[in-house]
Amino acid sequence: MLRLILVASAVVGVGLARPRLGPALATPVGGGASLHVLAVADTGSGNKHQRAVGQQMALVNRRQPVDLVVLAGDNVYPDGDPAKLDQAFVKPYQELLADKVPFVAVLGNHDIRTRNGEGQVAYPAFGMGGRWYSLRRGPVEFFLLDTNVNAAWQHQLPWLKAALARSTAPWKVVVGHHPLYTAGFYGDDAAGIARLAPLFKRHGVQLYINGHDHNYERTQRIHGTTYLTVGGGGANLRAVLPNENTAYATSQYSFAQLNFGAKKLRIEGWNAEGQRIDQAMLSLGGD
Repeated sequence: MLRLILVASAVVGVGLARPRLGPALATPVGGGASLHVLAVADTGSGNKHQRAVGQQMALVNRRQPVDLVVLAGDNVYPDGDPAKLDQAFVKPYQELLADKVPFVAVLGNHDIRTRNGEGQVAYPAFGMGGRWYSLRRGPVEFFLLDTNVNAAWQHQLPWLKAALARSTAPWKVVVGHHPLYTAGFYGDDAAGIARLAPLFKRHGVQLYINGHDHNYERTQRIHGTTYLTVGGGGANLRAVLPNENTAYATSQYSFAQLNFGAKKLRIEGWNAEGQRIDQAMLSLGGD
């Protein structure tokens, strides 16, 4: 397979080391440079469900090499203790790690229960450039946030505004643990929507990835942004009741596969049995 060597850069929200990432692969969606990403959240249980999801993620990587795995928080249950990372991270994803697939992570509410998550921020395999940071890979720039109750929004929000404004990436993806629009257990977050959704609209953010709700959900585009919940990574599932914003939702152990092309994004959802549960194609600049 032809490999495209793409320059990776990170804009760091707070002063810690930048993620170390390898070259992206050529996996075209509609032609041009591309990026192949897996996204999952609420993973850190170390149980059979997490292991089953991890095995299916490894199978996807065998079929089409993965450039990046995004962990959208609650990486270690129940208290974020880095001492549990072997059980909660290394073993479930041992095949991906052996293949040197890079991971990047954000902190969830369980992750901050031990030393406010600082041990995870410093954990090299999580590739965190700080409590919030950005990462450019090929046609995509990721903006990875701390959405916890004690998040320093007085610093993080100005950083996000500036980072979005200067981004030249065709695809802009924001990642946070907590949902904004959701048909899951927690419901829509009015404060989070007021804080972030106008920025997404203004700067053309096409995708927001989150966990916290223990289900899979893809919304309709809301002012140009699709909201993708990938909280089926291993924690106990919760019911999801589709609403007017829902394009597809299910309560299954699962993850998302994202293929970014020059002008198209293919989203696929896969469950722990290897069945495709969702598929959608987004166009760059589409409604």
